[in-house]
Amino acid sequence: MQIAFYVMLAGAVVTLLGMAYSLTMLDRTRSDVLDASGGVLRGDELDILVYVSVGGAIVSSLVTAGLWVWMAFVCRAGKNWGRVTGTVFFGINALFYVVGTVMAFVTSTAGISLVFSTVTLAIGLAAVILLWNGKSSSFFAARVPQGYQPYPGYPPIAPY
Repeated sequence: MQIAFYVMLAGAVVTLLGMAYSLTMLDRTRSDVLDASGGVLRGDELDILVYVSVGGAIVSSLVTAGLWVWMAFVCRAGKNWGRVTGTVFFGINALFYVVGTVMAFVTSTAGISLVFSTVTLAIGLAAVILLWNGKSSSFFAARVPQGYQPYPGYPPIAPY
């Protein structure tokens, strides 16, 4: 389980590295937006669209990295709902990866960002495998909280 924790933290780090890389590509983003608009957008309109695009990428990356860290700590605490939620997040990530990969090749913009996405997907797959293997399943088994004494007549054994 400890390995899964570190793998999920690595997912957060790779997400933040991808965000940092996207910040270095501001000029390329500007030229891509200018080309996509057919030269219609110029000056302030172009700047606003570029900054909104970069701002959206930053917010998305920060939220994603936060979810990686949150899921890591929740799973390390033994919460079964955490590994289920993490698996759902992985499924959503895989869906976005497929769509993003298709779009990258259709628009001929596949590059380093696709590498970051692939590494993130591989880390997510590793985390899901580690969370659902046999050793982890016993870690997530339902436990009675300390100090809790179940009602002596529960479960009822009388016929209904």
